[in-house]
Amino acid sequence: MIRVSALVVLLATMPGDDRDLPRYRNVAAERGFTRLNSFGSPEKKLIAETTGSGAAFFDYDSDGAIDLYVVNGQTLEEAASGGGGAPDQLFRNLGNGEFIEVTERAGVGDRGWGGGAAAADYDNDGDVDLLVTNYREDALYRNNGDGTFTDVAKEAGVSDPRWGASAAFGDIDNDGFLDLYVCNYIAFQDSLLEKLDPKFCIWRGVSVMCGPNGLPGEVDALYRNQGDGTFEDVTRDAGVYDPEGKSLGVTFVDIDVDGDSDIYVANDSTPNYLFRNDGSGKFEDIALMAGVALSMYGKPQAGMGADAGDFDSDGLPDLIVTTFQGDYNALRRNEGFGLFTDVSDTVGLTAPSFEKLGWGVRFVDVNWDGHLDLFVVNGHVYPEVDDAAIGESYRQRNQVFLNVPDADGSRRFEDVTASAGPGLELFHSGRGLAFADIDGDADLDAFINNMSDVPTLLVDEAEHQNRWLRLTLVGTRTNRDGLGVPIALEVGGRKRYRDSGLIWTYLSTNDRRITIGLGAANEATNVVLSWPSGRMELETLRAGEDVLVKEGVGRLR
Repeated sequence: MIRVSALVVLLATMPGDDRDLPRYRNVAAERGFTRLNSFGSPEKKLIAETTGSGAAFFDYDSDGAIDLYVVNGQTLEEAASGGGGAPDQLFRNLGNGEFIEVTERAGVGDRGWGGGAAAADYDNDGDVDLLVTNYREDALYRNNGDGTFTDVAKEAGVSDPRWGASAAFGDIDNDGFLDLYVCNYIAFQDSLLEKLDPKFCIWRGVSVMCGPNGLPGEVDALYRNQGDGTFEDVTRDAGVYDPEGKSLGVTFVDIDVDGDSDIYVANDSTPNYLFRNDGSGKFEDIALMAGVALSMYGKPQAGMGADAGDFDSDGLPDLIVTTFQGDYNALRRNEGFGLFTDVSDTVGLTAPSFEKLGWGVRFVDVNWDGHLDLFVVNGHVYPEVDDAAIGESYRQRNQVFLNVPDADGSRRFEDVTASAGPGLELFHSGRGLAFADIDGDADLDAFINNMSDVPTLLVDEAEHQNRWLRLTLVGTRTNRDGLGVPIALEVGGRKRYRDSGLIWTYLSTNDRRITIGLGAANEATNVVLSWPSGRMELETLRAGEDVLVKEGVGRLR
């Protein structure tokens, strides 16, 4: 007779099984990521000290290895003096997951109170550029193609003095140039850097910092790329203007699969946005009638991170948003016709997220079984909870949820954090999250920017039994990064769907290469890429292939 515990171990090691788990180990210190993130004071008495910083994985020197940009903030004293804080950092990947810092040489050491990083080739010149959002003016680093960058934010028209958070690039009008959406959080004012009386701000009986309730919201910014290296602010004309929003997370996603990019935005304590594109770059906010503006109880949530992905493989992208402790991370299943259903409870996410405070979140296939799992970064905003004897902690564990079949054939999420390696045993107050294959073994490693702490770099050391293939897209008539191209394929007779544009997470940019899990299968068939310029069919792709595809040409390798 097989004992239950032994059966679990057996299932976890079977080839092609859903329980082929990742095993994360934190290698941040040994890879040179030892600097503490600076973001206000340790006490966190102001809302300006709480939202944190992100990171961007991108190949800045086009050598095939994914490099890493790490955003940093400032102390209150540095912000008050106007002298700037410790610079953001750019690390060059030597090709094996080992990094060297090249910040000064590359010219990207922004010293602002940094928030997010969005990397994309906005000028279609073949190298990847970098936008950095700040508490005051944002920076736009144009890649010079020789390992250096030039800050062109003012000339490009995106040097925004407002409080920038997450940002994302996407082509809203299918003209081949990437446009830009920037979340702006709270309306900037000097009082945000001044101590407010906490006696009016109470969390479970504890006096804490004030906000966001009672503080003024801010207008996000949508910039249309004019194709000459400059952007035009089209926020009002495009229909995305709202002075009441308090936006933190954003992603471009074609929610109705009609060939144009819509925009999903997570707002903190105000209703989320879902801006549906009419095809010309004009938008309508359909969040309320679509069922993604409010919680299942009809109330605004404290939305932090946002992501999109087809977790149930029905060809329609689903949406997730992370929220405050005492609330739940909300997963909305796309039902088609512009409608969503909150399935957080039925898929098993409500209870595990209720006593966590979520930030970065990512749909990611951690075990190559072909189904999108979830990785969630957690961390409180109130250090006071550690001493308050209310059963909460400022530093929290991150979570991994495996996408597994339910008894009725639907999909649900199982919390496998305890079995996902020693890297998931760490306690930090995490914020930004980005995934990439940093060491060339195809599994996806995770970087987490932790609040006022050293970062976490999780390398997956599992010997996965499942198989994979990877796609890199190069646009010609489409934007050169090939962002926003729907991909359909069959694996073992079952449909799988991916969207090349879903690389944006809270304050961060993920590896734009698309890794597709095959489970136990040796190949993918009927691979179709729906470029704006037309449908492209590829031959059978085999497990382990790293495929480069060019629009209008086909497979290059």
